[in-house]
Amino acid sequence: MPGRLKKFDEFFQRKAAEGGNVVAMARMGSAMRERGDLAEAETWFRQAAMGGDRVSMTSLAHLLAERGAHDEAERWYHEAALAGEPHGMLNLAKSYERRGKREDAQHWYGEAARTGDLPSIAALGHLLREQGRVEEAESWLRQAADAGYTTAMIDLGIVLRDRGQAAEAARWWRSAVLAGDLAATCQLGRQAERLGRPGDAESWYRQGATGGHVEAIVRLGLLLHRRGDLEEAENWYLDAAERGDPAAMTNLGVLARNRGDEGEAAAWYRKAAEHGSVPALTNLGHLAEHGEDFAEAERWFRRAAETGDVQGMLSLARMLRSRGSGHEAEQWLARAEHVQDDREHQV
Repeated sequence: MPGRLKKFDEFFQRKAAEGGNVVAMARMGSAMRERGDLAEAETWFRQAAMGGDRVSMTSLAHLLAERGAHDEAERWYHEAALAGEPHGMLNLAKSYERRGKREDAQHWYGEAARTGDLPSIAALGHLLREQGRVEEAESWLRQAADAGYTTAMIDLGIVLRDRGQAAEAARWWRSAVLAGDLAATCQLGRQAERLGRPGDAESWYRQGATGGHVEAIVRLGLLLHRRGDLEEAENWYLDAAERGDPAAMTNLGVLARNRGDEGEAAAWYRKAAEHGSVPALTNLGHLAEHGEDFAEAERWFRRAAETGDVQGMLSLARMLRSRGSGHEAEQWLARAEHVQDDREHQV
């Protein structure tokens, strides 16, 4: 639209919005959001939402979530969902899932999925797969995968792989890669590693890594690390670390320690721990223990153990037993055994 005509159009939209026209309010909200004036966009979306416009309810919730007002955002997603707006349903379900309210999340994913919304269909399939309800998951995932939704292709491949249908799983993952989803290169690489084909695994990881997929970068680094190609492995780890990946930071710490630089190792472990790496906590404990700072070592092992990390529990139990706290050591050993038993019985 030519500049002068666009200004006239905005002028009349604003007049209509100021006059109480809900559609004009919603359009003004969209125009202000596109311009980057988020405060005014929020004002117009709020007025349109209060006037009953369900799409504006979702748009308002998006803006609120972006500025950190998550409780109010969830309330507006709920209003949009009750009004039948699929994206409101989807985002309400995501909010519930983040808060661990899986039954509520499943309900709203289901409601949105039944409107035919592909992201919701894929999300419902993913949630059902994680719950071990694989037959229900497969039905939803096939629907989204057949429609070209790549995250559903990846999840469907996982369902099929776990059932022993590796060939069909690989076909779906290849389809996802061809559609541009590099996350599938990690699944194909891991499958190749399980089948004892490291060359194929490397090819898949390299494809993902060169495309900038962080997990693929880390997995390529690990493969090279294990093979002894330490310089190239370190370069890939550095790439992933610069993108904020805690596993890569931890592995850089391992490389530094292996070459005798415990100061650099500690720096990488601390950075990884700040980004949420639990193995980094245990590794910091080992460094402190090696330096005979046993109080510091116990502190790191305890932090790792309290996250549910088995290695942290075992290391903490060993330290406790060595200083005579046998009763607490036995408690941590029992917890570690319980966690390991749970994992062995997971689907």
